[in-house]
Amino acid sequence: MDDDSYPSDQVHFEGKAEEALANLSNAGIGWHATIDAYSQMRFNGQAAGMYIAHANFERNVDWNAAEVEFEKISPEIDLVNLGKLMAYQWRKGDRQGEEASEDDSVILLRDLNYDGSLPNSGNAASQAFRDAQEAGVDNPFAAARAAEVLAVLDRDAPLLVWPMVLSVFLQHLPSDTPIVLDISEAAAERQGVDPHAYAAQYWEDSAESLSSTAQTLGRLFGVLSAFDSKLGRDFWFARAADILKRLNSLRDSGDESSTKERGDALESLFDALMRTEEPELQVIEKNFRTTEEEIDILASNGLLDPFWLAHGSPLILVECKNWTSKPGVPELRIFESKVRDRGALCKIGIFVSTSGFTKTFLKRLKKFQSADGIIFAVDGADLDQIVTSKLRLTDWLRTSGIRRSLGE
Repeated sequence: MDDDSYPSDQVHFEGKAEEALANLSNAGIGWHATIDAYSQMRFNGQAAGMYIAHANFERNVDWNAAEVEFEKISPEIDLVNLGKLMAYQWRKGDRQGEEASEDDSVILLRDLNYDGSLPNSGNAASQAFRDAQEAGVDNPFAAARAAEVLAVLDRDAPLLVWPMVLSVFLQHLPSDTPIVLDISEAAAERQGVDPHAYAAQYWEDSAESLSSTAQTLGRLFGVLSAFDSKLGRDFWFARAADILKRLNSLRDSGDESSTKERGDALESLFDALMRTEEPELQVIEKNFRTTEEEIDILASNGLLDPFWLAHGSPLILVECKNWTSKPGVPELRIFESKVRDRGALCKIGIFVSTSGFTKTFLKRLKKFQSADGIIFAVDGADLDQIVTSKLRLTDWLRTSGIRRSLGE
């Protein structure tokens, strides 16, 4: 380029859209977490007024009825329409290349780049509506509401808005879209510092900063959760939904090299589901190791329902298998021994297998109950149902789960 001020050394990190979205999901602020967070703070402002006026004048719908109609549009539809708009603008700018003007850049992202901030909520709603009409998205009013709500949140919690906007955008890009984090300008400002050394230090400093921020937010979240247990459950269900999507993506890829990654994701998913039951269920440790064996998840049981009290099991052990094949009796025998070896401390085990179980595995479950306690078998379809319906894990276990353990 002719501009002498442009940094001569290019310093950037490259990846794909699906990888960036997976990183956000692993951090707890992916697509499903974004939907859940957005649904908690959504309100009817200017976008609602535009919708109500349109419904009244174009379809002769009563104002109150129009407001109810707009409220029934799901939070996910709001974000999907905004995401489609952003993807349209990205494709348009990409086709135009360097000739694309600022007006053709992606809404919200163009304002958040370079430590910027979003416009006021009214302007955000109006611009999103106009752009969405041009893009031909299904519901421009829904896209406008999403932009308006995010603009309001940006004033109070910009650290949260940035990954939420990214999640909405990345969710609607082709999975193999190249993503670049360019820090060339920042590197150029460090006179006398080798660009490669700066890049390495930048990554380390960023990780430390994010970790510190996460710890601070975690402490704040803990305080809030103590006052509102529903807040905790919502967070962990959102976290579980993101991990489930990642888990299904890894399974569908058919990549055998991701075996450990699939196993880790399954453990993290079930860990999140157990944490929705806090404080009655407490995850003590994942990948708990003794000199003889490893326990995928070790949890303490403080459930007060008579069903669980009757088992007299202070501990609950969880085994997770994300295999392409179904576990059989040999795998069940090993897990039985882990539970049995804890004696009076553990009478409840949960065996999780995304691929299901062999008939002989399920038949043997009744044998363990005769003297040692109970082992629940949870498959991939069960996990989908629990996460998408936001069922209490323990409620599912003592209804659907117990029927399977009893041999139904």
